[in-house]
Amino acid sequence: MNKKERAVRAINLKSVDRIPTSYRGLKNVTSALLKHFNIEPTDDFISIKDILLEKLGADFWAMGHNVCYFSTFHAKYNGPPPPEPYIQDDCMFHVLGIRAIAKRIAEFDYEYPRFLDPPLASIESASEINENFLISKLEYFDFSHMVNLYYEQKDKVLRQSLEDDDRKISLLNLSKRNEFIAMGSFNSLFMICSYLRGMDRFLMDMAGNKKLAEKIVKLASQYCLEYNRLELENFGPQAEFYCSWDDVATQQDLFFSPEDFKRYFLPFYQELIAEVKKYNLFFDWHCCGNVNKVLPLMIDAGIDIFDVVQTSAKDMNLEKVYKNFGNSVCLHGGMDVQKLLFKGSRAEVRREVKKVIELWADKGGIILSPSHECMPGTPAENIIEIYLAVNEYSGT
Repeated sequence: MNKKERAVRAINLKSVDRIPTSYRGLKNVTSALLKHFNIEPTDDFISIKDILLEKLGADFWAMGHNVCYFSTFHAKYNGPPPPEPYIQDDCMFHVLGIRAIAKRIAEFDYEYPRFLDPPLASIESASEINENFLISKLEYFDFSHMVNLYYEQKDKVLRQSLEDDDRKISLLNLSKRNEFIAMGSFNSLFMICSYLRGMDRFLMDMAGNKKLAEKIVKLASQYCLEYNRLELENFGPQAEFYCSWDDVATQQDLFFSPEDFKRYFLPFYQELIAEVKKYNLFFDWHCCGNVNKVLPLMIDAGIDIFDVVQTSAKDMNLEKVYKNFGNSVCLHGGMDVQKLLFKGSRAEVRREVKKVIELWADKGGIILSPSHECMPGTPAENIIEIYLAVNEYSGT
């Protein structure tokens, strides 16, 4: 059973020869692993992807919200860059007028986008928003030309076309390596609305200025659904995996009531998932935090994979997650990056892996992974222990 066959069976809740796994870590965590394994240091991780995965004993190299770091594609953007000092953020939210600046943590050689200046912050009523405010942005994309997310957005190492075999990112080469061909952009409806309006204002709108909240959700939904319809029409037949994310929860609870989720966001997801399923793609939904109140709704809507299983959040420990959802959706994640991997011991990591194997055994239903990209300062030995333990307990 190769890694893709193993993962497909796990996603379909069918028996596996062993639990499939993925690795995910921020740039300097990966660099630390390269040093640990005496692999030549590089910023172009795709060139050493297979070597590192073999050393780790992991199946896939995932990003923050899906299992397909190097094989995710999106429509080529031909629009104007954001005005300085703003940057092109990893999510392409800059296309929608959502501004971000680069924030750097020098100690860890880590840079991330900080969103600010919400474009709808000053409005007071729904009538002030132009109906074409978002949908007009679609003209900036060439949906017949798909580009690799790793190069275009994530690390910006090179800007390559998907036909470039030498860089190992063509569809043919990715398929030969048993990678999932993935897609999925502009599907974070709550986050998009929050950044358009400002999160505090948008949450207050949902509670007290419902017409304004509904207008923002309506226009964002229209844009996202049309973008995805066009992208799926052009690339859906070649893809296998659809990635989505929307952080609607804190570690304690939702940002809003389950009723508000049903009112504002669930109809969008139901329509998006139905569109994705026309092309027989797996649908992966990422959300950090305690999602117990809305995950059943998303499972009913048709998601195949729930990511990231943040076990440090309230009521999200492995036993409860397995009891509540283990037989109804495949999970991706489960190894806590905040405490277990960051501060725990190798023995503690091993015990948690053993717990997963005892709960899920060979029934399928989980792709074991760090619960997000491992943070700077995470001991390499703890990350390595995940895959050592999985392979040892599985007898491989």
